[in-house]
Amino acid sequence: MSSDTQRLLHDVRNPLNNISVNAELGKLTLERTGDVEKASAIFERILQECRRCDTVLTELRDHLSVEPRSDSGSQGERN
Repeated sequence: MSSDTQRLLHDVRNPLNNISVNAELGKLTLERTGDVEKASAIFERILQECRRCDTVLTELRDHLSVEPRSDSGSQGERN
């Protein structure tokens, strides 16, 4: 696996992990305390991490759109 691929996986996995943790925290906050303000702040962090994922994926799309194709334009099988 190339270092670019490893970096990309890390860059996407990191915010996804944060989204998961904060979603659980928001759920527990509402269930246990009903503190809507605290839950709202937690959900805002989730939205920030979603935007972060979007940025990483946009960068990937941009990178792939300018990267030269090595298959000379043929449409070979992909798994």
